[in-house]
Amino acid sequence: MKIKRVTAHALNPPVAIKAPGIDRSVNRPIVFVEVETDSGIVGHGITSLAPAKGAAALIANTVTPVIVGMDARRIADVWNAMYRELCHRGQTGLAYHAISAIDIALWDVRGKALKEPVWRLLGGARDKVPCYVTCGLPSMDREQLAAVAKHWVTEGFGGVKMVVGVIARDRAHEFPNMTEALLEDARRVKAVRDAVGHSAEIAIDINCELDPSQAFALVRMCAPYGLAFVEEPVPDNHAGRMADFRRQTGLQIAAGQSMGALHRFNELLVQQAVDILQPNVVNCGGYTGGLRAADLALGFATPICNGGGATQHNLHLQAGAVNGTICEWHPYMSAGAVAAICPTAPKPQNGSLHLTDAPGLGFDPDPAALKEYAMKG
Repeated sequence: MKIKRVTAHALNPPVAIKAPGIDRSVNRPIVFVEVETDSGIVGHGITSLAPAKGAAALIANTVTPVIVGMDARRIADVWNAMYRELCHRGQTGLAYHAISAIDIALWDVRGKALKEPVWRLLGGARDKVPCYVTCGLPSMDREQLAAVAKHWVTEGFGGVKMVVGVIARDRAHEFPNMTEALLEDARRVKAVRDAVGHSAEIAIDINCELDPSQAFALVRMCAPYGLAFVEEPVPDNHAGRMADFRRQTGLQIAAGQSMGALHRFNELLVQQAVDILQPNVVNCGGYTGGLRAADLALGFATPICNGGGATQHNLHLQAGAVNGTICEWHPYMSAGAVAAICPTAPKPQNGSLHLTDAPGLGFDPDPAALKEYAMKG
């Protein structure tokens, strides 16, 4: 079964953001890839969290000539060919985004050929994965945050995650000092805690936006509100500083959603910088890279969870891996973007995603959506 054709689509689908006092849409760039084999089976892959046009061009102009004609069943062979072409000296960046999209598509092909779902091919550890929902966007005021968080908890989600640090990064000039800017985030966390009560978990995602001292000050301010975990607390996911932060705060730390190369995950584990590793299949090398990271984490008695969205694709890794745990449902970003392209993609029911027997990923993009949301130029 040879790879016959590869097509990369740079897309910019709209995602609705609806909440009390909010009714608007934003565009979320994403790349979908089609890999067609000479047997007629077509697999679909995705990457995001990267410049969509750049990733699509890299796939079209550099990756495609390397892999067309290769055996689609030999995923590791194709993966290694892409790696040698793009990053044989350890480079990451867009290279891993390109590898990820192709790898996901090849696992979709494998599942369709074998009439098996990807989650079972990856190990089949569980057929239901709980979700937390990321709903605390910086653009929402405290009242809106509280209302949105309460809505999602009543929908059956056991926890919510809030984005923090953006106020201190972008709006510090509005406050008399940095302490007051950080306190505004803490007040927002309190508003959510008051709204959802104490049975729902609250996590915060700093997204590498604060320096370690600022991040430390913020989590101390949030201590009364009970944080389930803190995500990406230091710049560049620096393993040493993150390990210091973990020891100083005593909080659960999650990171890895923005990483590609396996050695970066290893560094986090060796340095004891994380309690939860977050390989995201759309940029860590696809399911091949994600399963390698999961197995590496297993050797350190560390669970993995989905961070960085792309939930409908990461679902298969969380269900397949022995140490998989939970998915991030991000309705206002990547989950919403995938839903716009793939109307039949899974949606949570009572806070969980259920796996099916459908072969491959279990869903395909709508051809009309690929055309409608294609980036211009």
